[in-house]
Amino acid sequence: MADINIKIDDCWNKIGVWGHVRPRCPELEKIIHCANCKVYSAAARQLLDREISPEYMQEAAITLAQRKETTKNTDTTSIVIFRIGEEWLGLPTHLFQEVVQFRSVHSIPHRRGKILRGLVNIRGELQLCVSLGQLLDIKKGEIQGTNIAKGIYERMIVIAKDGVRYVFPVGEVRGIRRYPDKELLAPPATVTHSAKDYLSGLVSWKEGDEERHIGCLDEALLFPALERGII
Repeated sequence: MADINIKIDDCWNKIGVWGHVRPRCPELEKIIHCANCKVYSAAARQLLDREISPEYMQEAAITLAQRKETTKNTDTTSIVIFRIGEEWLGLPTHLFQEVVQFRSVHSIPHRRGKILRGLVNIRGELQLCVSLGQLLDIKKGEIQGTNIAKGIYERMIVIAKDGVRYVFPVGEVRGIRRYPDKELLAPPATVTHSAKDYLSGLVSWKEGDEERHIGCLDEALLFPALERGII
């Protein structure tokens, strides 16, 4: 920073409570500590009332401009991580309304298909239940468990966009992951199931000694596909 010092008689550092001069300041016998002294208070007011130099203002402006630029270049995305079958997936956090316990699905006469499973009761309202696993062509897999300490198993997720809500079952909900957009990787060509058609990319996720790649679903592709699947 630029030199904005002014002349201050810092007697508290020379003959006061922090000083090494003996005998000490006689005022200390009455006020105990320099912080209670009117000389100390006057010096503080002098520092606070001092004029700010042009050099200091210029340096401060440069610092603030750099901070704004840094913030601008660190865009991040937040996703909720969940598992369907043996596949780990993520959707943007802003789409999520709630995660509920698995509940009964009521079929719709003449409307049951691979994607549309039926209706579920969410807080007294019937909502469309869809199979994300069927849409993405993900097999159920063999991963099972009830270890709540590591995740929430057999749940239903409620998502919404532009007033349209969908409920879909998942094997496990793991939590939220925030990552810089620059860390998003392109989906590998080795992905064989239909999920690759709805991915915006992959992001790594490390939990303990285990590292996984999370398939980040593109909401702009997913919601139209769900809508087509229930017609």
